Amino acid sequence: MILNALRALGGGLRRRDVSADTRELLDRYAGEHGDVRDVLAALRDTADLVATRPDSPDCGPALREVHRRLTERVLPHEAAEERQLYPALAGPFGSDEATSTMSRGHVEIRRLVDRIGGHLVQAGAGPPRPDQVPDLLAALYGLDAVLRLHLAQEEEDYFSLRE
Repeated sequence: MILNALRALGGGLRRRDVSADTRELLDRYAGEHGDVRDVLAALRDTADLVATRPDSPDCGPALREVHRRLTERVLPHEAAEERQLYPALAGPFGSDEATSTMSRGHVEIRRLVDRIGGHLVQAGAGPPRPDQVPDLLAALYGLDAVLRLHLAQEEEDYFSLRE
């Protein structure tokens, strides 16, 4: 909301304010969102499996697979945005503050992925223990919500600057 208010007060961003290099970064990261959305779909399916059949023999492998995809695809994508895209957007947006809420989203995404990983360590090779299920569900559904919101915000606020 603050970003949109600043845009309204500042007259909005003009395409000429975004360099060609920044547009390339925007295109690259926007293209990667499809892969992140695939992981997000698997995350939701896994959360639903844990919610309905936590003792299923499929539950442990599904959790491990979604955690692997989160750590191998989503976290590197988010870290690269933090290192490359967000600093490039500081100029067009007028300051580093314009991306600070999105940076906080990255911290929360990492925290929830790590929390899921901690549950996997505790569960060992099997499905989650019954005492783990409530917190695991909170982490899975919480991550689903945070990632969905984060992607939507990026697509609206940043990727709308693309050609």
